[in-house]
Amino acid sequence: MKRLFFAGSNNVSGGGSLRTLSLDAETGEISEVARVEDSDDALYLALSRDGGFLYAAENVAAHVPNCPPDATGGVSAFRVAPDGSLRRVASLALAKTVPCHVSLSGDGTRLYWAEYRNATFGIVALGADGAMKPLGSVHHGPDGKGPDPVRQEAAHCHWIGEVPGGAGEFLVCDLGLDRVFSYRFDESEGTFTRTAGGARDYVAPAGHGPRHIAFLPGSRMAALVCELSSTVTTLDLGDDSKTIRSVCSRRMLPDDGRWATWRESKAAAIRVSPDGGWILASNRGHDSIAAFRLDRETGALEEAVISRLDGPFPRDFAFLPGAQGVAVVGHKLANEICCYRFDPSTGVFSRIPAPPFSKMTKPLAFAFAR
Repeated sequence: MKRLFFAGSNNVSGGGSLRTLSLDAETGEISEVARVEDSDDALYLALSRDGGFLYAAENVAAHVPNCPPDATGGVSAFRVAPDGSLRRVASLALAKTVPCHVSLSGDGTRLYWAEYRNATFGIVALGADGAMKPLGSVHHGPDGKGPDPVRQEAAHCHWIGEVPGGAGEFLVCDLGLDRVFSYRFDESEGTFTRTAGGARDYVAPAGHGPRHIAFLPGSRMAALVCELSSTVTTLDLGDDSKTIRSVCSRRMLPDDGRWATWRESKAAAIRVSPDGGWILASNRGHDSIAAFRLDRETGALEEAVISRLDGPFPRDFAFLPGAQGVAVVGHKLANEICCYRFDPSTGVFSRIPAPPFSKMTKPLAFAFAR
């Protein structure tokens, strides 16, 4: 069975940073189907609910007329053809640098974006024809900093996403301030407000560096990966009048004293297994994926099952939709994408023996076609 997926990359040679690839789920073979020749630094991807449009955070300087030199980071919309090829239909300049994360609202009418370096985020309205309209943005810069002088000298937005069933509530992970902020947006006023005046925010332990969140299907819980502490924490979201509460936290690395700080290994992507029974997150440096068996009723996590990978720096990975447990993993520093199989009975990730796809510089983000 072959399935199409999209891959974004930090293509330092310029151009072709967004590709359509084909995965043979039985053999693990990955091949190129098409590429967007004029794409540049496609750092994160989001696919529309019907699969008809792909949205990419990228450098839009060449695609926005009179693009300001201090606003070359933005988002582009691509129409997905039946053969998987992509056609650019719109581009927006939004930030000083390329957003590090984009996601869609539950109804598919809004795109959320977060930019890391300057701690900005915003919302874009999405049209049925691929048109995009900025609704508002804000410099998320509350005073303060974290204890790490290198990574936490100021606010740094790393992820943004709408809470399922949250009536418009969305969360922002701030790696620099050790906080997950809860916001709402008033479209009529174009203003962002903190939920419950900021009392709902989740405050992470000092120096942990919240990076990404995965919402747990069918519940009011989520899983948070913290980059600097290499931990996964389940969160009880409750209702929007209550503070987001930590339920269970587990470390992603072996307790052998060798992998003590983020300078040795940094946590990256977090996913829920196709069967919903595991939380998985990747380690860059240790070059592994940590899997935690999840109690779906309580949010408790068992100790990590850690699988070493065959390549370095797995910044992102994505499961093939369905229950097969097949996933693609980007070995960023080896410039390759490989296919793995996840065993939900053991929590082990194992390589499907096939040559890696090695025709892409620094693969960073993936999204499977619908």
